[in-house]
Amino acid sequence: MDRPACIDVPALPLQIVARRHPSWSGSPLAVVDRDTPQGILQWIDERARAKRLRPGMRYAEALSIVPDLRADVASSDAIASAVQAIARRLQDFSPVVETAADSPGVL
Repeated sequence: MDRPACIDVPALPLQIVARRHPSWSGSPLAVVDRDTPQGILQWIDERARAKRLRPGMRYAEALSIVPDLRADVASSDAIASAVQAIARRLQDFSPVVETAADSPGVL
C-alpha cells in the first residue's frame, strides 16, 4: 500500500538566512530579493511582522520603520541546495521523494 506524505518546511528561505547569520538571533529578520535599498522583502519573521513589516515592502522603507531589521538574500542556489539536502535525508525513510518546484521547502 502506497502512503504518500507531504513535508512543508515553513519559510525555508528565512531559515537559510537565519542559519547563515546566527549572530542575528533575536533581531527582526527578513529575506530580500536583492541586497539594495530598493530590494523587496520576500519573507519576514514574527518579530518583523509584530513591528508592522509585511512582505512586498521595500527594504529602505522597512528600515525606516524598524532600524534594527536584519536582511539578506537567499539565492535560488542556496534554496535548491537546502531542498536537495532535505530530500536526501527523507530518502532514508522513503524510496521516492519529489520536490515542489514552485514552493521552496515543500516535498
